[in-house]
Amino acid sequence: MESAKIRELYLKFFESKEHKIIKSSSLIPLEDPTLLFTNAGMVQFKKFWATDISLPYKRATSCQKCLRAGGKDSDLEKIGESGKHHTFFEMLGNFSFGDYFKKEAIEWAYEFVIEKLKIDQEKIWVSYFKDDIETKEIWKKFLPESRIIPLGEKDNFWGPAGDTGPCGPCTEIYYDFGKERSCGRTDCKPGCNCDRFLEFWNLVFPQYDKQKDGSLLPLKRRGVDTGMGLERISRILQEVETNYDIDLFVPIIKKIEQITGFTYQQNKRNFRIIADHIRGIVFAIGDGILPSNEGRGYVLRRIIRRAVFGGLDFNLKQPFLFNLSKVVIEEMKDIYPELKENGKMIEKVIYEEEDRFLYLISSSRKIFFEVVKNEKEIKGEKIFKLYDTYGIPKDLIDELSLKYNKKPMWDEFDKYMEKQKELSRAKSKIGMKKKEILISDKILSSEFLGYENFSEKGKLVGVYQGEDNFYYLVFDKTVFYPEKGGQIGDRGLIYNDKFKFKVVDTQIDEKGLIYHIGNILKGEIDELKIGDEFYLNVDEEFRRSVSINHTSTHLLHYALREIIGKEVRQAGSYVGDDKLRFDFVCFVDIGNEQILKIEEMVCEKIFEKVPVIVEEMSLNEAIEKGAIALFTEKYGEIVRVVSTGTFHKEVCGGTHLKNTGDIFLFHITNFTTIGKNLKRIEAITYKKCLEYFSKSIIILKNITNLLKTDQERVLKRTEKLLEEIEEKEKIIEKYANINIKKITDEILKSPQIILRDGKEIRFFYHKVNFEKKDYVAKISDIIAEQIKNSVIFLIFEIENKKQFILKIGDAIEDEISAIKIVKNLSNYIKGGGSEKFVSGVIEKGINFDFLINEIRKNLENG
Repeated sequence: MESAKIRELYLKFFESKEHKIIKSSSLIPLEDPTLLFTNAGMVQFKKFWATDISLPYKRATSCQKCLRAGGKDSDLEKIGESGKHHTFFEMLGNFSFGDYFKKEAIEWAYEFVIEKLKIDQEKIWVSYFKDDIETKEIWKKFLPESRIIPLGEKDNFWGPAGDTGPCGPCTEIYYDFGKERSCGRTDCKPGCNCDRFLEFWNLVFPQYDKQKDGSLLPLKRRGVDTGMGLERISRILQEVETNYDIDLFVPIIKKIEQITGFTYQQNKRNFRIIADHIRGIVFAIGDGILPSNEGRGYVLRRIIRRAVFGGLDFNLKQPFLFNLSKVVIEEMKDIYPELKENGKMIEKVIYEEEDRFLYLISSSRKIFFEVVKNEKEIKGEKIFKLYDTYGIPKDLIDELSLKYNKKPMWDEFDKYMEKQKELSRAKSKIGMKKKEILISDKILSSEFLGYENFSEKGKLVGVYQGEDNFYYLVFDKTVFYPEKGGQIGDRGLIYNDKFKFKVVDTQIDEKGLIYHIGNILKGEIDELKIGDEFYLNVDEEFRRSVSINHTSTHLLHYALREIIGKEVRQAGSYVGDDKLRFDFVCFVDIGNEQILKIEEMVCEKIFEKVPVIVEEMSLNEAIEKGAIALFTEKYGEIVRVVSTGTFHKEVCGGTHLKNTGDIFLFHITNFTTIGKNLKRIEAITYKKCLEYFSKSIIILKNITNLLKTDQERVLKRTEKLLEEIEEKEKIIEKYANINIKKITDEILKSPQIILRDGKEIRFFYHKVNFEKKDYVAKISDIIAEQIKNSVIFLIFEIENKKQFILKIGDAIEDEISAIKIVKNLSNYIKGGGSEKFVSGVIEKGINFDFLINEIRKNLENG
């Protein structure tokens, strides 16, 4: 049975059991900030078990894309050696939220495995949590007790997916490949690490909510959370040796054979690494994750580099993964259409990361020796520098260490790695530091009513105290828009007869509670009671300014895609009341002419006074209608689609205008490159444009007055002045070079000869009357170039500060370190630089002759 058929059969089976089919969520788990990646099907449903939030459905089924790399459930190091583990995989799951429990979950699992998949009942074994007798008794209806195995907490108590959340006992279903695949022990059974038994379906029964302190509280809703690895069940049904022999991997393996000229049988380990990793790479980039040095991007970069390193064993010295990505996209595009939509971007990101890393590897040997030098034992800090800063893989560090007889201290390195992981985890977490004062037992989520209204009555359901005298108020309903999707939170006033509160920010948590953050203007916090009614009034002018900027970002996104290309992809945004910022992925250079065209196109759409229409529909319907959706965002069952005229649609939960004409004006104030293929545009709108243009006119008038010309001629007059300045600078440079030569010749006449370990060192020192550091450095360069065994120490003064330059010639750089000399003289001089060159300042009152004598001592004695 083909994998696609299994996927379809599973979802339809549970749909027939009244489950709603839910689309896979992104690999970026916005529902759980404690996770780096979505690592299980249940991640997007966590809040349905842990809270009393209103349920859109009580039963769900999904095929979830998962990535297990870089966290506590990481399988990264197992790839290659194991034929059953993956970084990226698809998890089939069925879920119950306060509805059916163990009995139905087990009965339906047995029905699907035996009746739908037609697996031989004699091949099925199960395990259960040893204290969960209820589960054992249910299984006894279907299987002999000899094939129902009790296991401990490590094997059969699952979760949570992150640090906190739903967890509970589980039962796992195994396929028996037969005694010939066993370890040979007479008591070989599920739980054994041999190849006889393959666990392919885990039925978890969430009953507890794990807290930050490790305690287990009863869940608001107990339920069912199952996960079946599509790759594993495909392996069983397709009767192949490993997961890498199933139909999902065959096209990838064949393409690798074609690219490398090797066969899978010749090097299974590297074939598996490359085949597995390319799937994880493609899906991660497809969901908006880009290679970087922290968080998810850091893990993605490590996966790409591990795959490239695997290719080196096949002598692949040119990028190849980008070609392989096409196979994955073609194979999975029907199930995951975002792959096809982002195909070009995925290929380009992979190609550039590969190309960059291959260049890095070619220079790794040089970097290795620059960092390690003559050390026999490589300290953990230096290994981490090689690994993290320079991106040299551990395998390559090991290889170089072995080749050049050096011992890497991996235990020390592991400590640095753990610090890096903690930092990555910390950076991936979001939250608000607050202390609970009042909270309703019935608190669920806040109902937002602010798209059309600026004022509403709400009942108080929560009060928290934050830092710096800020308080957090929560209401059953609100018109205050919380910060999300790049748009900042609303401001305004909340009041009743006895209490008045100024809202300076609005935030939302993962449960959907909206926090109004601010200061008390009237009344006491102790007087508040749950259920108190308040008027909630949003600052209308503030909201209008923010909405203007949000609609403008949509027009900017449209203009970028029209002028630069459809491959432009939003990478982030800031929508404030004073300005907007738009970050985007782009693989071509953008010039001033294109920026001007982009601005003009946005202004055209403003002047056309196009209506802005908001509609609600399912996410699938929105995508089918051509709406752009950011797959880094978490969308509900029903999404808002914002259409600007008929030319642009985006899935967006933010606040917007009714008509583009209300933006009035738009101007790009800044364009920068902020990373590899990552650009940023900053812009202003409406009143801020008027202020900007008014200031610009005043500045222009002041410049025309200074240059004694009129506004039409100011540019030509400025150009003429710049030409004159350039000519004068050339004359100054000419005479400076004459002076540099004269001073250099003078210094070269009187070297001081120093003998050290039988070698001659020529020591040059001089006070130089230049007020430009570059000129002094040039003198030291000329001397060092002519006299290879020279040490040059030059003093000069800039703005009454005595400064120095210390330079070492090439012939003696291995014996003498400029930075070491400066450290030895740190009571007298301070500076920074390299082994060959240091510049810095001289402490007040330090005599020149004294310094020369101290440097001479260092040169003589080492």
